[in-house]
Amino acid sequence: MPANGTPVRRRVTKEIPVNVTPYDRAQIVERAKASKTNTPRYCQLWTRGICGSPSAGDRDRDGDADAIDGWLSEPAKYRHTDRNPPAGVPVAYGGSANGHRAISLGGGMIRSTDAGGAGKVATVPLDWPERTWGLTYLGWSDTCDGWLIPTPPPPPPPKPEPLSREQKVKVVRRQARRADAAGHPGWAARLLRWAEQIGRRK
Repeated sequence: MPANGTPVRRRVTKEIPVNVTPYDRAQIVERAKASKTNTPRYCQLWTRGICGSPSAGDRDRDGDADAIDGWLSEPAKYRHTDRNPPAGVPVAYGGSANGHRAISLGGGMIRSTDAGGAGKVATVPLDWPERTWGLTYLGWSDTCDGWLIPTPPPPPPPKPEPLSREQKVKVVRRQARRADAAGHPGWAARLLRWAEQIGRRK
């Protein structure tokens, strides 16, 4: 509070929550690989369908909700221009009126509409649309039409291997020594008898 007693107002900024696609990156890869056909020249429709995101709308007001609109709909902080897109994210290309979008499979490969011929989905290298269709690579995004694509959950930790009989005996004997050192000879004796029983089991 300043000397004149007037309270200072501080602007508190909150990050706007981002919608999340119903499929994570691993699931999107599987969905893209399973897709074999597409409506010719509707790459944006196919891409957002694989990701489960809504239409980006006509961002550039050219009368069509196309791949360029999809790329423009991605928040700037989620866009990347490097040529190493991870698996399960959309990649974008410009250089034409409508542009092009596809799904990265990782390792420099993408799953693209019309890449196997009109209406046929195929797996091709990342630079295939550039070499074949004369397009320009724009980048990849963590989002699809503004919806964040979650990463798959980490795998559960492996279950510990069960102890062998010899290992169980060692553990119980160690506990017996600790009990005896702590001044509990009766409990230590019971643990030693238990260790002997474990050792005799088949």
